[in-house]
Amino acid sequence: MKILPNKINKFFDSILSKLSVPKKDRNLLIKSLLDSSIRGVDSHGIRLFSHYVKCIENGRIKAKPKMKLIKKNRGVAVYNADDGLGHVAALKASAIVSSMAKKNGIASIGIINSSHYGAAGVYSMDIAQNDCVGFSFTHSDAFAIPYNGKKPFHGTNPYSFTAPIGNKDFLHADFSSTSIAWNKVMRARANSTKLNSEIALDKSGNYTANPYNAVSLAPLGGKEYGYKGFGLSSSVEIMCGPLIGMAHGYRLLSMIGPDFSTPRKLGHFLIAISLNAFTTKKQYFKGMKNYMNDLKKQKSKKNNNPILYPGEKEKITSKKRLKTGIPIDKELKTDFLFLANKYKVKINL
Repeated sequence: MKILPNKINKFFDSILSKLSVPKKDRNLLIKSLLDSSIRGVDSHGIRLFSHYVKCIENGRIKAKPKMKLIKKNRGVAVYNADDGLGHVAALKASAIVSSMAKKNGIASIGIINSSHYGAAGVYSMDIAQNDCVGFSFTHSDAFAIPYNGKKPFHGTNPYSFTAPIGNKDFLHADFSSTSIAWNKVMRARANSTKLNSEIALDKSGNYTANPYNAVSLAPLGGKEYGYKGFGLSSSVEIMCGPLIGMAHGYRLLSMIGPDFSTPRKLGHFLIAISLNAFTTKKQYFKGMKNYMNDLKKQKSKKNNNPILYPGEKEKITSKKRLKTGIPIDKELKTDFLFLANKYKVKINL
């Protein structure tokens, strides 16, 4: 079944209000979750709402944190999330770093003492909507083995890059340094589907297609080329950990518990580059137009499967879902109905 975004917005807002989350923070969290699901990033969208509710209920995430900018020096800033919602901290920080970039050409901001912030692409996209090129990075607790390793060491550690194309269109790359996010393993379990090969490993360090046997993920690149994903993951780890004074992901508490009362202290890192930092804005868009025109002239292997620029698939998905709604499966429906009953909030499913 499908549900329209405005209905989800109202449902989420009612529950967050009862959890004493301030209105502005509620809006930012809902924006992040809805933007992800509307674009088709279902693993990091509305299906994680109940997880964040659980974290607030048990004290892992503060409902009313005192987030603040604790350092700002030209193109460098540090934002303290005070153990609040990572989505809220990252969207507030993206506004700060975008403003700094317009003054200095380029700027970066480290977000400390945070929590899971959903899809990294939400924040690079938010930066790009402010006439900048945006980057977004985060680490997490251990899910992925190091190259040639056996046990989890790195998180899924995503890389996200967004650049304006023109007419409110964006080239948008957002992917983890593993082939899939761990949430997709959880979805495969819920839907009783198999995983692709060379993606997940069992407790013995062998590749498995059975999601119930999966205990870790392989670096992007698989068995032969996983050193590339491992290298990417390492660089993200350094930016979100040691560079901003936070612990690296291996020392973080697990996202999936069992401890939901202790703050996880995650780090995120955002970069913004103004479109006129190195050239004029006009020249930038001219170059982007030439790039896009040349890309679209390239021939695909199959005429019915055209070459899409990074982010175009999500753009197509967004148009459909804004009209027809966001699909939800039986598991998510059960989740929402449980919350509706628990918090005495109405939702028509």
